Amino acid sequence: MSIYSQNRPFLSHRLFDMYRKAKCSSLYNNAFYLMLNTACASVLGFIFWYIMARHFSSSDVGIGSALNSASGLVSSFAGLGLGIGLVRFIPDLREGANRLVNSALTLAGVVAIVGSLIYLAGVQQWAPTLSFLCNNFWLASGFVLFTFSTVLYGLVDQSFIAARTSSYVFWKNLIAGLLKLPLPVLVFASLKGFGIFAGFGTSNLIAIVIALFLFLPKVYNGYFPRPTWDIEMLQHVLPFSFINYLSGFLNNIPNFVYPLMIINVVGPDYNAYFYMSWMIALVLAIIPGSLAQSLFAEGSHDPLRLRGGDGRKAFFLSVVLTIPVGGVIALLGGWILHFFGPAYAQNGTGVLRILVLSIIPLCVNSFFMTINQVKKRIHIIIGQAAFIAVISIGLGYWLLCKYGIKGIACAYVITQLSWAVIVSWPLWKELNGKVSSKLGGESAPSQRY
Repeated sequence: MSIYSQNRPFLSHRLFDMYRKAKCSSLYNNAFYLMLNTACASVLGFIFWYIMARHFSSSDVGIGSALNSASGLVSSFAGLGLGIGLVRFIPDLREGANRLVNSALTLAGVVAIVGSLIYLAGVQQWAPTLSFLCNNFWLASGFVLFTFSTVLYGLVDQSFIAARTSSYVFWKNLIAGLLKLPLPVLVFASLKGFGIFAGFGTSNLIAIVIALFLFLPKVYNGYFPRPTWDIEMLQHVLPFSFINYLSGFLNNIPNFVYPLMIINVVGPDYNAYFYMSWMIALVLAIIPGSLAQSLFAEGSHDPLRLRGGDGRKAFFLSVVLTIPVGGVIALLGGWILHFFGPAYAQNGTGVLRILVLSIIPLCVNSFFMTINQVKKRIHIIIGQAAFIAVISIGLGYWLLCKYGIKGIACAYVITQLSWAVIVSWPLWKELNGKVSSKLGGESAPSQRY
C-alpha cells in the first residue's frame, strides 16, 4: 500500500477541516465588512449632520431629515422585499443571476416612481409641512428621482451580500458618504432644507452608477445593467420577497414614521433633536445587524450553518460586542450631541440614553428574524414585524403626545423588549438544536435559470 493510500483518510480530514474553516471565515469576513460599512456610514453620517447643523437652521435640518424619511418610506414600499429575495434565491441559481438582479432593479425602480408620485399627490394630507414640494416642478421631480435612487441603492447592496462580496458594499457606501459631505453646502445651499435632501440623493446616484458599471460586473460574470422583465423568474421570487417586503416595511416604519410624526405633533426643531439622537443610537444595530445579515447569506447557501455552533457563536459575539458600544454611547452621548449645538445636547441626551436600552432586545430580535427568513416561516416573519410596527407606532404616538420625544424613545424600547422576551426561548432552542437536513424550507427556483 502506498504512502498516499495510507494517508488518504488523514488528508481527507485535513482538506475537510480547511474547507469548513474557509466557509466559516466567509461568515465573519462578510460580517466584518458589513460592520465596517455601517460604522463608516455612522461616522460619516455624524459628520454630515454636524455640517448640516452648522450651516443650516434647526428648522431646515428638520425639513431635510423629514424628506429623507419620506423618501425612505416610499422606497421601502417600492423595494417589495426583493433585496431579501436576492439574498435567499441567488445562491440557488446555477445561471441567470444577472437576469434576476436586473429584473429586481427594474421592477423596484418602476414602483418607486409610481409610489413617489402617489406620495406627492397626497402630501398635503399626511405631511403638510412638506407640501411645498407640489409648488415647484423641479423640487417634485427631484423627490421622484432621489426616491428612485434610494430603492436601487439598497438592492445593489443586497446583490453584493447575496454573492458574499460585502467588501463592495463598503466601498460603494464609502464613496456615497464622502460625496455627501460637501454637496449640500457647496451646491444646494440655496435650497435650504431641500438642499440637504438633494445633496444626500445626488451622492447616492453617483455611487449607484459606479456600482452598476464597475463593481457588479466583477461579482457577476457578464453583468451589464439594463431594463429586464423576466416574469417567470420573478414569479418564483416574488411570493417570498413580498412577505419579506411586508416584514421589512413594517420593521422600518419607526425609522420613517417617527420623524414625520414628530414634525407634525411638536414641530421641525424637535424632529431635528430626535433625529440626531436616533441616528447615533442606530450605531447599536451595526453589530447584531451585520452578523445576522451575514448569517442569512451563509444560511441561504447552506441552511445547516444556522445550527451546529455558527449561529450560536455569531449571536453571542453580537451581544458581547454590542454591550460595550452601548455603554460608550450612553456615557458620551451628551458630549457627542453637543457638537451639533447646545440645544441638541439639552433635548436629545435623555432620548439617546433611553434608546441605548434596546441593545440586547435588538440582538435577540435580529437573529430570530434571520433564522425564520432562511427557513421561510412566513407567519412568524410577518408576526414579528407587525407586532413591532403596531406597538411602536401606537404606543409611540400616545407617549409622544404625553411626554414629548422622550416618550417616543420609551415606546421603541418597550416594543423591542416585549418581543425579545416572547422569542428569547424559541431563539435559544433554534441556536442549540441538532443539525438537521430539513432546514432548507421550500424548494428553490427552477435550476434551469
